[in-house]
Amino acid sequence: MGVTKVGSERPEFRRWNKQENWGRKTWKEATESTVPKIVGEGIYGVGPVLAALSAERREFYALYVQEGLDLSSNNRKKKDKKGFEKVLKIAEKVGLTIKDASKHDLNMVADNRPHQGLVLDASPLEMVKIMQLDPVSVDEGKGSLWVALDEVTDPQNLGAIIRSSYFFGASGIVLCAKNSAPLSGVVSKASAGSLELMELRYCKNMMQFLVSSAENGWRVLGGSVSSRAISLDEVEPGPPTILVLGSEGTGLRPLVERSCTRLVRIPGNIPSDLDNSEVNDVNHESSGREFLSFLAVESLNVSVAAGVLLHHLIGKNSAGSLPDGYTQTNSSE
Repeated sequence: MGVTKVGSERPEFRRWNKQENWGRKTWKEATESTVPKIVGEGIYGVGPVLAALSAERREFYALYVQEGLDLSSNNRKKKDKKGFEKVLKIAEKVGLTIKDASKHDLNMVADNRPHQGLVLDASPLEMVKIMQLDPVSVDEGKGSLWVALDEVTDPQNLGAIIRSSYFFGASGIVLCAKNSAPLSGVVSKASAGSLELMELRYCKNMMQFLVSSAENGWRVLGGSVSSRAISLDEVEPGPPTILVLGSEGTGLRPLVERSCTRLVRIPGNIPSDLDNSEVNDVNHESSGREFLSFLAVESLNVSVAAGVLLHHLIGKNSAGSLPDGYTQTNSSE
């Protein structure tokens, strides 16, 4: 009778097949399984979420709140705490589904942008098509101004322009139907939530919109660094105006520029009377004036330029038009 040795049988080995995962989840599967599935688009940050819920211009699907968030922390601004509490109160009032989510998962939804523990799943904003502005009437308010944006594609710039427009009391924003940044959560965040409150329109032909509006009595001012542009100091605030701004880097398209009744530039500390030969000859022995022209930035960022132009054109007349509680130091973003 033979004796069977314990452990003498060799185990069966299988060659690894990359089609098999041996019962384990991949990193992508493990992370994606907990990340909220956004039905519409994610609006994040206390200010934008509160503005969206208050304006009721979107359809709401769910509100995601960071689990374990300590609102009593001294590091959180008092205004942010109040805004957070208002968000929860409105969400409960309208019967919105509130779900807990980890900070990591909210980071994934917000693409690692600061969300302050809140992400709102909501439908995209809808804009109204516009062909032209109505004819100017005697009842048209002094300082009435619309901002027309010619192919502004950077969402941060778009959001900042909308924020300045809302702060100074512009009547609304007109965007190109094509080649404009989509009205995403990034834009809403950059606008500190004012995207949710601003009057928004779009046009298929910016040139036709400007020409038709000018025929209806609107002054059309195009922001430009062209030598044909007059200084902002020479522009009188008051008449109903469309302020036209172009994209970062390229500015206004030639046909759009020609559709303006006047071009305007912001005067800066940059000499404009040096010709190309003088600039090409700049060296370490050149005067400070020549170096200033050679090294200086030619123009302001489009969102900064928008703020300067808006302040001159309507800023002094808009002090009483701001919403209650909205000040220049509003940072609940």
